[in-house]
Amino acid sequence: MKKYFTLLLLFCSTSIFAQFKLSGKINHYSGKEPLQINIPQVFDFYPENSINIPVAKNGSFSITLPITKQKFGTLFFQQNPHLLLLSSNKKLTVELDGIDKKIKFIGGTALAENNLLDAINIEEYPFFLQNTDVYTRLNYAALNARVVKPFFATRDKKIALVNQSAISPNDKKLIASEVKYADYNLLYELTDVSAESKTAIDKMINDVFDKSNPKPDVFPAGPQYYKFVANYLDYQENRVLAQAKVQHIKGNKPIPYFGFSLDSANAIITRYGVSYIRCLSAIKYLPVPVAEQFIYQQIARSFYDNNRVKLDAIAKLFNQKFPASAYNADIRKKVKNLKGK
Repeated sequence: MKKYFTLLLLFCSTSIFAQFKLSGKINHYSGKEPLQINIPQVFDFYPENSINIPVAKNGSFSITLPITKQKFGTLFFQQNPHLLLLSSNKKLTVELDGIDKKIKFIGGTALAENNLLDAINIEEYPFFLQNTDVYTRLNYAALNARVVKPFFATRDKKIALVNQSAISPNDKKLIASEVKYADYNLLYELTDVSAESKTAIDKMINDVFDKSNPKPDVFPAGPQYYKFVANYLDYQENRVLAQAKVQHIKGNKPIPYFGFSLDSANAIITRYGVSYIRCLSAIKYLPVPVAEQFIYQQIARSFYDNNRVKLDAIAKLFNQKFPASAYNADIRKKVKNLKGK
């Protein structure tokens, strides 16, 4: 009986403290615009991860979020995103405005780290993506001089601001790592732009990502890290396929990175999609806890996309590699729900 009572107290105390309280007021509130916070399960935005925050007629709001471990979330008002760091047993008070669309951080135990996040603007859209017509026509030397060097210099200044701040050492490591990974991700977006100098861009990206490390600076890692991992695996796959082409490796012969042939890869992609290949690469080349979360994200994406074939295949792969994972109960639920549709 004593043991049961102790467990009950432990459960109750965990339930009480594993939360984050967000409150504030919207000035000039019309009473119509929704207020939402999106908290990714791992990374990327999905509407299914959004929580509606009730707002009173006078613009005031307050919500308690179940946060068992530190998470980044994005507060949306009038389609404007505001990145927040949510930590268990902390509070934050903010002020929004229906006219100037800005956010002010007013108080709370999570004030310092969120003020810092707002100041450094991790997701700031870079100059080279604002004017792709100019920067995607540069040669290799010019890309390094006019894109990579100044962009990473700005990154280093942001990281210096983080390290000089008065927030906790753990928060410093987490936020600094997100700054670094966000800039890798923004730079990688150049690969999606149709450019005259694609060869130069690919060479520049290869140089940058060759020096990167898929092992996280801090774990649990933030969403920018997992997005970086997705880009890193994509980079590795493209690099290996380009090498196979140069080496004239036949379609039925194994490609070293994958461990299977190009014909087999194409058959897998046709049946299950590119994400299944990405999951195999994650298992082979990422740290185990990272691969676990990364593949779970692919399962969630398949569920949100109502892709039963892909969901079943990746869920089976996940269960084989991570039979004791805490995600397995949710995965079984997702598979069952999709089968019932």
